[in-house]
Order: sequence, then structure tokens, then C-alpha cells
Amino acid sequence: MMTATISTLLGSAARAPFVLLKQFRPQRPIHSEGVGLEGVLTRTGGSTSGIHWIDDAGEDPVRARFSRSFGLPQGWPDILGLALRAPVPPSGQMEGRSDGRADILLATAGGGRFSRFVPTFHRHVPDSAFASFMPYRGLGGPVLVAAHPEPRTERLLARPDLFRASVAAEPWVLGLHWATPLGPWQRFGTVELGPGAPFGDEERFDPLLNVPTGAENYDWTYRIREPSYTLARRPRGQLRRA
Repeated sequence: MMTATISTLLGSAARAPFVLLKQFRPQRPIHSEGVGLEGVLTRTGGSTSGIHWIDDAGEDPVRARFSRSFGLPQGWPDILGLALRAPVPPSGQMEGRSDGRADILLATAGGGRFSRFVPTFHRHVPDSAFASFMPYRGLGGPVLVAAHPEPRTERLLARPDLFRASVAAEPWVLGLHWATPLGPWQRFGTVELGPGAPFGDEERFDPLLNVPTGAENYDWTYRIREPSYTLARRPRGQLRRA
């Protein structure tokens, strides 16, 4: 009961800034500046996370979006985001909860055991992880997901137009990792991304509805995230009725 109360209060508090941001950015309150990407996601298999999508081998086409969270002036540090969308086979869909895809949202984070839960600001795309912050529930307990960029010949700039030009010249390759909340990162795959079609204003990532095969959201993470995600999707004209 205490966990439910606290997570509900946190969800209400997290929603409040979105009410203001929606007045200025009715389509995308955050992550308004982004670059559409396409590529291939390869899972090597053999992991023991307790989530089939991580533990089973496979190769899937993937769509992705790189973005600056707050859209601060160019040249200013910002929290950088990476959203991945991979298909989910019909046998892996949870009835009534998935529309055939897994949407995984990651953002720049610290590299330590505890700082992995803290978003970090950057002017350039860092070598450190893009992490999920909120754990999935697997068969063995909570599981975090992260993407660690591979070394490149030239550093990636976070400005969307320059970022797109850079990945057109050299694909962006990231190692995919999983971990228990305080455990070491363990690699389970690779994603290689190049320029792709832009995402329309109505095309949304939904990590609450679209989860990887074998994963679930904890009730407390759902209560924290759901108010903000629902508000972000709502047309601005409906805000007064929210």
C-alpha cells in the first residue's frame, strides 16, 4: 500500500511540468527535436536475464529516434534520448497490451552502480550508456536495459542535422546490455543505425503498452510514468478537461 501511494504521488508530480510544456509544444512536450533512424538489431542469445527478448537469439529490423530531451538552445548540454522500436512476434505479444512492437526508451546516464539511475547532460553524444532507468520485470526479477555506443572515427554531435549527416557517413553502432539494478552490465546484442524516415507528430513510442517479449512493467513504474505519457499524447485542446 505504501509503495502504491508513493508511486502515485510521484506520477502526479512528474506530470505537472508536462502541463506547462504542452502549452508551448503541443505535439511533443519533450524530445521535440529528433532524428529518425533505421537499422538492424541483433541478439546473440545465451543471456540469463529472464526476459525472452534478451535471452533468445534473433535479428530484427529496427526503427529508432535520437533526440534532445528539453530542446535547449543548440550548443547547450541536454539529456540525450534514444528510442528503439523492434517487432514482437505474435507468440510474444501479451493479449490486449501490445500492437506488435517493443518500444524501448533510453537516455544518457551515469556510468556507476548508482549513477546509472541519474540522467546526464551532454553537448556531444557520449561514449557512456543510454539507460532505461525503470526496470522491466523478468522471470528472475528486475532487469535494466542499456545501449553503449561503440568507438567511432569521429565524435557524434548532438545537433540533429549534424548528427544525421554523421550517421549517414558512418553508421552508429551500439552494444546492447542488460543488468539487475545494481549488477554489472552484460552484453546481449548489437544495434547498427543509419538515417531513416522521420517520425510523424502522431507516431509515438509507448513503453507502457509495447514491452519486449517476456517482459512486464511493474505496477509502481506504471503508476509513475502513465500520467505523463497520457498527457503527452493528449491534444492541447483537451488539457482543460484533463
